[in-house]
Amino acid sequence: MCTTGALRTDSGYLLFKNKDFGRSGFEDRLVIEQDVFGIAGVETWAGTDPNLDRFSGFSLGANRHGLLCCDSNVRTIPGLNYDRLTEVALREGADVPSGVAAVERAVRRDPYVWGNLVLIDQSNLATVEVRGRQLKATMHPADRIARSNHHVELGVTPEDDDTVTTGPRLRSATDRLRNARSLRDIFELQESHDQGDSGICNHTSYDTVYSYVFERRGASTTLHVTQGKPCENPGRQALVIPFGPEWSPGAAAEFRTAYPSARLPTAV
Repeated sequence: MCTTGALRTDSGYLLFKNKDFGRSGFEDRLVIEQDVFGIAGVETWAGTDPNLDRFSGFSLGANRHGLLCCDSNVRTIPGLNYDRLTEVALREGADVPSGVAAVERAVRRDPYVWGNLVLIDQSNLATVEVRGRQLKATMHPADRIARSNHHVELGVTPEDDDTVTTGPRLRSATDRLRNARSLRDIFELQESHDQGDSGICNHTSYDTVYSYVFERRGASTTLHVTQGKPCENPGRQALVIPFGPEWSPGAAAEFRTAYPSARLPTAV
């Protein structure tokens, strides 16, 4: 179960995600290309055996144009992994409208596992709710939004994978975003326990295993990332993503080496 959202600030804009997983430890896999950066999605997010993990798509990511996108689970059904839609948005979109249009085309072709997407660029903010072949895209005039593990526009169902913690987490994230102004405010949101162990920083049957914030300022995108529960490990790595002319095999290797993971710094 994950908590996601976006915030526009005086100096740029942010996209955040706490990744909650079915075990207490997890090692990310990265895709670092000249035009696209992604953290691989996992179809087996509730699994307890890392040897059985199936990776596909992007759980969250960014592209050189300044489009940021992330997702969260709603209900596991037969269909393609919603993480593939985050990758579609970032590979085919130059901004929020074109990213949303790319997702709409993909959903018309194939049914997807239920999920929520959040997209932000320098001018636009949108959410996309996917339910099989059904899709609801909403452009938001506000400068902030939060999502958790249920559909807001399409509505909650009794069959959703999380019917207990998703509502309180969304209320907490929305309340905290209401007064948020800065990157530091988002860090504090990610570390919070307004509902105790099942707060935005999760210590229950699903543990927060990574905490991320993409920060876009001008033409530069920085990923602020910590491995493990953010309340226990507030030290974060701030890594500038080497897009465009800054990309090279060496720059990608340096990024991987600095990234908080016990895995060898190899590509997906």
